[in-house]
Amino acid sequence: MSRVSGYPTSTFASSALLFFGSGLAATLLFSAKPLESLIGVAVACIGLSIMFWRWRQRSFASRLLQHGTALEARITRVLAGGLFQVNGGSPYRIEAQWVDPVTGEVRIFRSWNLWNDPAVFIRHEHVVVHIDPQRSDRYYMDVSFLPEFQQA
Repeated sequence: MSRVSGYPTSTFASSALLFFGSGLAATLLFSAKPLESLIGVAVACIGLSIMFWRWRQRSFASRLLQHGTALEARITRVLAGGLFQVNGGSPYRIEAQWVDPVTGEVRIFRSWNLWNDPAVFIRHEHVVVHIDPQRSDRYYMDVSFLPEFQQA
């Protein structure tokens, strides 16, 4: 499988939710408290769905790295902040644009959320973007030029 860079590899939070919820459900199931058991099952399902979503995103990106159409887009800016925060920090995203030589249409691409400022590591003005040949709105921006950071 190809390396999917820029995507968090740590699944600690979702694994913790899965195991905590499963343990809670199993413990409370044997103590005959159905409401608490239901809560445990719900927590386990949340953890499992987070793990499934992360696996699906990684497999999508890996598939595009192998079978997608690669093109070079010009990096226009690094977006800081966003609609949400985790542990007091907001994600960064790299924004790049590409002009379709056939139609003249300008396309804007954005990377996945990055938890460290990538601006200091950008040495080139272009980045490779892999586009799904069937659906051009599905793409993966290859940010393998960024160093791997320790996930908290």
